[in-house]
Formats: sequence, structure tokens, C-alpha cells
Amino acid sequence: MTSVNIKKHFKHLLFHMIPLFIIISIMLLTSCMQDMEISDIQPAGQNVDSSDIYLFDYKKIKVESTSSIGAEINNCNVYIDLYGDLIVLGELKNTSRTTKTDIEITLSFVNRGGDSILENTIPVPVNYLKSGAKYPFRYYYGDCKKYIEILKIKAGVNYKEYNKNFKGNPIVEIEDYFYRDQYLIVQGRVINLGKEKIKNLKLLCTFYSERDKVVFIKECYLSRVMMMPSEEQVFTLEILLDEYLKEFTHYEFEIFFEDEIRVSA
Repeated sequence: MTSVNIKKHFKHLLFHMIPLFIIISIMLLTSCMQDMEISDIQPAGQNVDSSDIYLFDYKKIKVESTSSIGAEINNCNVYIDLYGDLIVLGELKNTSRTTKTDIEITLSFVNRGGDSILENTIPVPVNYLKSGAKYPFRYYYGDCKKYIEILKIKAGVNYKEYNKNFKGNPIVEIEDYFYRDQYLIVQGRVINLGKEKIKNLKLLCTFYSERDKVVFIKECYLSRVMMMPSEEQVFTLEILLDEYLKEFTHYEFEIFFEDEIRVSA
């Protein structure tokens, strides 16, 4: 009797255990399938991120300036800022004896196969560039997925000749610079030495590295964008020296303007 009861009890227990075994098996199988999916997905995502960011070395990108009679692009610099954007900086110099107008700076990003990834035009927001003057420029390239493809950047310029002589002649004089807390303070004045009223004044300060590469550009606020002959105005430029600022060794000011147009009575 005892043997028969044990067998019956065992069969009864086994009957109730089978559903539990099935549930546990399903749970284990599901977990294994999820692990397989994760193991398949993660390396692919890591490859995309690491190949675009880790393997990309912006220091190997070369900037080539296409030749242009009377104008040069030089002191170019390429780097990745703290936000992960590719920044292209440089300056355009008028090497001719004539004034340039309607200026456009062209950039072409080229891959290893010699094909252009992106072509863009940077409009120059000053109407005229006098003989010997320099205009600094900056361009943000935000498509980080294409960074690793870039081998070089071709920079060029388009312009028209402006054959009239300017009557205005603003100059910039630096009077003092000093440090206050985390700021560099530059103080100076603008003087119109010309014989005519000038307008649309724009004052830019270009900061350079020890190798004369452009590292950043700052526009200086002017209280008046119009000046009479022999008139002058003071200005103050403040630069925050924080972790976002690239290291620089020296700076230069460039001022841009237009002659006031006289309307005959």
C-alpha cells in the first residue's frame, strides 16, 4: 500500500510541476533571445560611433587655397570645438592695389577619392575690401557623420573690382589692454582721418596662434556706425578667458566701412 501511494503522489506532483517547467523554459528561452539581440545590436552601434568620432583626426585635414589674382586665403585653421562641430577659420587678404567688392569665399570638402562631399559659399558681409585689408572668416560644418571622409578642404574666392577711390579713412588705435578677473580687456579708439562722412562701420578682431593660424574672431561693438571727418569714438573689447576659448598669442583689428552717398539737390 505504501508503495502504491508513493507512486500516486509522485504522479500527482509531476502533473502539477510540468506547467512550471514549461513556464521556466519559456522565460529562459526569451532571455537568451534578448541577449542574442543585444549582442548583435551593440557592436554595430559602437562601430558607427567610434569610427566617426574616435578614428577621426582633424589635424590631418589639409586646407588648400586656390590661386586668385589679387586675393589670397591664408592662416587657415581646422579644429573640433567642445560641441563636436568642425570649425574652419582663415582670412582673406586683398593683395592687389584695387578695392574688391561682391566677395564670396568658397569651400569644398574633398574625400580620399577626390570627390566633393560638400560645396558651400560663405558670403562676406562687408561691401568692400580695400587694398592690403584682411577679412577673417569662420565656417561651421555640423554633419559629423561625414567628418571621417574628409581628406582636404579647398578654399577659393570670387569678387568684382571696385574702381572708385574712398574719401573716408578710418583707422584703429589701441590704447591699452589688461586682465580683469577672467576677462581680457582691450581699449582703443576709431578715428576718421578722411574728408568725407563714413557709414556702416564694422570692427573685427582676429586672434592668432603662435603659428599665425586664426583661432577665433570677435566683432567689437561700436556705439556709432557713422562718423564725420576728424571724428573719433572709443571702444572696449571684452574676451572671456574660459575653457571654450582657443589659445592665442596675438590679435589684430580690421575696420570696414562705406563712404556716405551724397544726393545732389
